[in-house]
Amino acid sequence: MNKYLRIFAIVMIAGLVASCSDFLEEDVKTQVSNERYSTPEGFNEAVNSAYSYLRTFYGTEEGLTATVFGTDTYREGADGDFKAMNRYSNEFDSFSYPIESIWRNMYRGINITNTVIARSEGGVEGLSGEEVTRRTAEVRFLRGHFYFILVQFFGPVHLTTEETEGVELEASRAPISDVYDQIISDLEFAANNLPVEPEQYGRATKPAAEHLLSRVFLTRATTDAAGSNDYQMAADLAETVIDDYNFQLLDDYGDIFAVGNEQNAEVIWAVQYSENSLVNGTPDHDLFRGGNSSHLYFNFPYDQEPGLFRTVEFGRPFRRFRPTEFTTQEMFHVDDRDVDSRYKKTFKDAFRVIDPGTYSNVDGVEVTFAEGDTAIWFPGYNMPLSEQQTYNMQVITPEEYNFINFPPLWKHTDPNRASVNETGGSRDWMAFRLAESHLIAAEAYYYMDGAGSPDAIAHLNAVRERAAWPGEEATMAAETAQLLASDGIDFILDERGRELLGEGFRWFDLKRTGKLVERATQYNPDTVPPTGGLEEFHNLRPIPQSQIDLTDGGESAFPQNPGY
Repeated sequence: MNKYLRIFAIVMIAGLVASCSDFLEEDVKTQVSNERYSTPEGFNEAVNSAYSYLRTFYGTEEGLTATVFGTDTYREGADGDFKAMNRYSNEFDSFSYPIESIWRNMYRGINITNTVIARSEGGVEGLSGEEVTRRTAEVRFLRGHFYFILVQFFGPVHLTTEETEGVELEASRAPISDVYDQIISDLEFAANNLPVEPEQYGRATKPAAEHLLSRVFLTRATTDAAGSNDYQMAADLAETVIDDYNFQLLDDYGDIFAVGNEQNAEVIWAVQYSENSLVNGTPDHDLFRGGNSSHLYFNFPYDQEPGLFRTVEFGRPFRRFRPTEFTTQEMFHVDDRDVDSRYKKTFKDAFRVIDPGTYSNVDGVEVTFAEGDTAIWFPGYNMPLSEQQTYNMQVITPEEYNFINFPPLWKHTDPNRASVNETGGSRDWMAFRLAESHLIAAEAYYYMDGAGSPDAIAHLNAVRERAAWPGEEATMAAETAQLLASDGIDFILDERGRELLGEGFRWFDLKRTGKLVERATQYNPDTVPPTGGLEEFHNLRPIPQSQIDLTDGGESAFPQNPGY
């Protein structure tokens, strides 16, 4: 294919450690011979290594930039790069780093999975046939996952299932129907051959494969490759995950993201990170931060405000992603917050004083802070300055939000970092959770049966009733049928936004439902002139120029997506 797809023989992340440890704990090996992959140790090392490439996407600046930016829910904050991806301006082109990184790393992962599958044929001496099949199912789950990310972003992509043992310069773009067929084949094999419970936390499982497969069918249904029963398959698989295993929606939405509770009953499958930064990425990940860096990008510069300074608990105050006015004022409408708990449990709306003293100009008046007082409060609604001044704190109202000051998303906070300036986090990324299974089923039933579908309403209510403040469950449920009837897929998108905000779904959701241009241009002012230029062709990302240049025949053999 290209130079990025040579055999992974220079660096291999290796080693399954003691039985009581998560399998992510690996040792770094160099100069691994080609023959090692046919040994039991090398074969398992290659399987483990394949998992690491999901850590170049989930919980990274690249993955979040590609899925959060340029949507209806998030726009650009004050700092950081890659703003052209939010604006869809002319600078967003085939040289854009996040896109090139995703392309390169997904194919690196694919090549490792192809290597494992090739070596599994005929068995591996020293391993039982059962173990070889199970490990092959794991990497087929991963290969399907890699290709699913690629086909959503780029459309037709190069499709290879063979181990690359040297430099290949020939490549072509397979029809998306072929890509989806391969994804589904891989995931069905995985679902049929993986255990329900993982032998070690973090390994792929049967319900994880079924959940991803339900998402694949839901997505394929909206493409030219759609099958006649895709929505039914999506619904059936989602309900299998919901009904046939031991996953449960947590009673309290806030508990899902509580620090230390990452392995909870709602998580179907997670991308693992570790407190050992040496094993948290891949050696060739260009923005390698040594861990889950999602905690960095949704904050605001609290350390520049009276009564505060930077702490590990409150995080590094990067402000990459700023919620749109639609997110804070409409999707989480102020009138709904006494019923729906998710606004309060999604955003951090107050910071306590850690630097006590008297400050002369806080909302225009002098205040005296004692340790533990509230230093900053985001009430979420507007009030006159005279009212703000009655509080012994700084009050930041929605009309004062800007590219610096806004309520920070708090799902990804990581107070376990070693120091205030440490960027690498250690929390697992919850890639699949049960609430999404319900939302997949709801969307599939909506498209099959219309807004009156009792199944769609039931699955939406499972999520909405859990989100309600105690005693408000009936109020939440009573509104669902009416809102689905009046707003249709927009209501489902709003519900996905409330439930899954900042979790790496939004760009995919808007593209899948055909709402990217409509909703982003309506709610994200950065996407329209004079700063932006979002058009329909942006429903695909540009093919990296490096791929085209390294392919024999150039663009005639590997054409760019239209518009770029």
